[in-house]
Amino acid sequence: MFHKIEIQRFRGIKYSKIEDLKQINLFFGKNNCGKSSLLDAIFLISGISNPKLPLNVNIIRNYRRLEPSDMKLDFYSLDMSSPIVIKAESDETRELQISVVESSSSKVNLLGEDNDVASTELDNKYGLLLKYKVDNRAYESSIIMSHSSDNSLEQRIKMPAHYKEKLTCRYLNPKFDFTTSINGLVEVIKNKDEDFIINALRLIEPRIKDFVLSQNEVLVDIGLEKRIPINMMGDGARKILSILTSIYECKNGIVLIDELSNGFHYSVMKGLWRSIISVAQKNNVQIFATTHDLDSIKGLRDAAVSCKEYGNSIACFKLQSVTNAELKSYQYSLDSVDYSLTQDIEIR
Repeated sequence: MFHKIEIQRFRGIKYSKIEDLKQINLFFGKNNCGKSSLLDAIFLISGISNPKLPLNVNIIRNYRRLEPSDMKLDFYSLDMSSPIVIKAESDETRELQISVVESSSSKVNLLGEDNDVASTELDNKYGLLLKYKVDNRAYESSIIMSHSSDNSLEQRIKMPAHYKEKLTCRYLNPKFDFTTSINGLVEVIKNKDEDFIINALRLIEPRIKDFVLSQNEVLVDIGLEKRIPINMMGDGARKILSILTSIYECKNGIVLIDELSNGFHYSVMKGLWRSIISVAQKNNVQIFATTHDLDSIKGLRDAAVSCKEYGNSIACFKLQSVTNAELKSYQYSLDSVDYSLTQDIEIR
């Protein structure tokens, strides 16, 4: 599990270092302070060898353009003269540098099939070069793009054959894709582990008895004459299913949840956090979640108070962007969170 993250020149973050991370990490702060960018950076360092991830992160944000000028959007102040740098420490040390390749007629270093660096001529091509280290062993990956004669986009990806990513990471953004939960749900049903999902779904609908998966559709028994599709129960039930199956499926990995409380009534948050912490601990999954909602912070506090054994695994951070574009993190102990909430002190 990551216990420290360091970011340089990524999006609106000129520099940030966050230490003392735990298994369950909640980040809160004002809109546009850098919460989502932090999750994006963790996503990139978790899949350090994949040169498509920086592009996929923007697609998660519903930005799909891949023109040369779009490559600079992830760089602080749109300045591509220095690389993006992301570092993470766990039982291993990771460092990622991302640079833009852009030329109409020049040379760029690309990774050869045998991991030797080859010089390749570019002709109106552009892309990303990733240089990364895992425990000081260096690698490179790249994605080079160009437009064919019919203006379709062609991509050439180079990755080292001898580096195999061991870390699994799932990213749940506010506009989550419910269909991605199906594979995880199949695993839950196969292992007869449905109870933790049923109990969590009862936070939304107390009448739920069980559920089945039929032709990629989740059908729920709430005591009526026939099962009903979970889609008829609204976004809250589907989001619970997505979150918990993602954690279950991501054993020994990382799950990122952007704007956790979106779609939930405040009364659900304590039970939801208890479900998240429980399944994360059983599957050795590290959670990074963001919110700007006080109900989510209160829910985590209440879950920790109700089960003291959770306390040592939880960290809360207020994020604040200061004048020099540094993203500062201020860690709150659970006692500090409790005191602030009890005294009605604004901590978001």
